[in-house]
Amino acid sequence: MNIGIEATSAMESQKTGVGYYASNVIRAMTALPDAPHTYSLYVRHHSPDPLELGKSSPSQVMVKVLTFPCLWAQLRLPFELWRHPQTVYFFPSSVIPLAYQPENSVVTVHDVAFLFFQDCFSPLLRHWLTIATEQSVRRARKVIAVSEATRQDVLAHYGVNPEKVITVHHGVHEQFRPLPSETVNTMKRTYSLDRPYILCVGTLQRRKNIPRLLHAFYLLKQKYHLPHILVLVGQKSRDLPENEIFSTCDRLSLHQDILWTGYVGSEEMPLLMNGAELFVLPSLYEGFGMPVLEAMACGTPVACSNISSLPEVVGESGLTFDPYRVESITETLYHALTHPELRRELRERGFERAAHFSWQRCAQSTLAVLESVGA
Repeated sequence: MNIGIEATSAMESQKTGVGYYASNVIRAMTALPDAPHTYSLYVRHHSPDPLELGKSSPSQVMVKVLTFPCLWAQLRLPFELWRHPQTVYFFPSSVIPLAYQPENSVVTVHDVAFLFFQDCFSPLLRHWLTIATEQSVRRARKVIAVSEATRQDVLAHYGVNPEKVITVHHGVHEQFRPLPSETVNTMKRTYSLDRPYILCVGTLQRRKNIPRLLHAFYLLKQKYHLPHILVLVGQKSRDLPENEIFSTCDRLSLHQDILWTGYVGSEEMPLLMNGAELFVLPSLYEGFGMPVLEAMACGTPVACSNISSLPEVVGESGLTFDPYRVESITETLYHALTHPELRRELRERGFERAAHFSWQRCAQSTLAVLESVGA
């Protein structure tokens, strides 16, 4: 079977959620043993094997570099799909060519945040995502949802046949694991982390609920006088300007207790997670919430929102709070930080929970969907 994959997000140097998903599922799927398939990966620019396909994947993987000045996904890619047909096509994101989408295609929907948090998207981007997601969901033969929560959102808003939408959870990369204390301490010195810290990871968007987290952290410091600092990891987004974060820090006098690292690459992220005393994700909406799973795999206790997909991911292995109530966030963080025995218990539960998620399992389930369409 010939499988065509739109792989541009997998090749990005600074990957966010969709890019991590695409790169990991492609790498794992093409490395599956006893899978008699050929893969064509469509990309915009030449890159020196960023997925390391030459090391771990079969010889039947071909990277097709389709150069084009503009509107690559809407002009150059569909022309390639029409000119050189494949048995089945896989789009790791829900944004697909509108001009020509092959009927024998599978698309992954990561979330529909643009439906719930319209103010977090520019009018143009929101309009584009609305059209593209609806068209891709309706035209695709099968739709992969990264969580059951996202699957229910797709069914509720697009009215498609429930048998068409299949839940396939993300995996967790093997680099997220407990690391030697010497290596972690070296990282701490690099970032001048000389105090215990709480870690939050994610692109700084409004739905990530960073302002409420800052207010909760302020109450934590004022009420309980804990020594911790808050480390924010993630690149800024247009809908949450950095000056809004800085102005909140100024107003609450938190600059000495906040460290914003910006974007952190995949090599340093496990170190930061290993060194944290607690990982927190206060999002108002998540399609899956991969950082929560990665933190648990590192042995870091987790506290997160009790809505959207996050309870589905953490199960009974983390603490949850109401992300709309600052007091709920504050008290949950305080409870975790002041009870070492609870953190030890959460650490062990987290290991067990994370073991249920793997990219190989995700790849096997994804390939099964592709094979069903290709057949």
